[in-house]
Amino acid sequence: MKKIFIFSFLIILFLQSCSFLEQNKFIETKVISSDLNEQIIYKFYHLGINKYKVDFYSVHQSDSTKLFEHFSNDALFSSNIYKISQSKNEIVISTQLFSKEKKLITRNGKSIILTNR
Repeated sequence: MKKIFIFSFLIILFLQSCSFLEQNKFIETKVISSDLNEQIIYKFYHLGINKYKVDFYSVHQSDSTKLFEHFSNDALFSSNIYKISQSKNEIVISTQLFSKEKKLITRNGKSIILTNR
């Protein structure tokens, strides 16, 4: 009886620590930029109380590449946290969430600039 209890307890501990049981609650997808070759999108996920995750992707046909991710809280999620400007081959995403400027280039040659200005 004691062995069954210990075995059951260990199984419960193992299942509790498995990440596949903790599913992020998907909220929405927003398209930032779309042309014939590529879409730039971001997806919002609710992780828990006062916690959100934002993933940015480059999508070409059925292939997607994750550009970057960052985390946010309720106050930032409920406000308009991004200012997005776009020219022919460049997208500038401005927000106070980024600590430094980053520049990414997608497979199709579009420049994504992340800035805190």
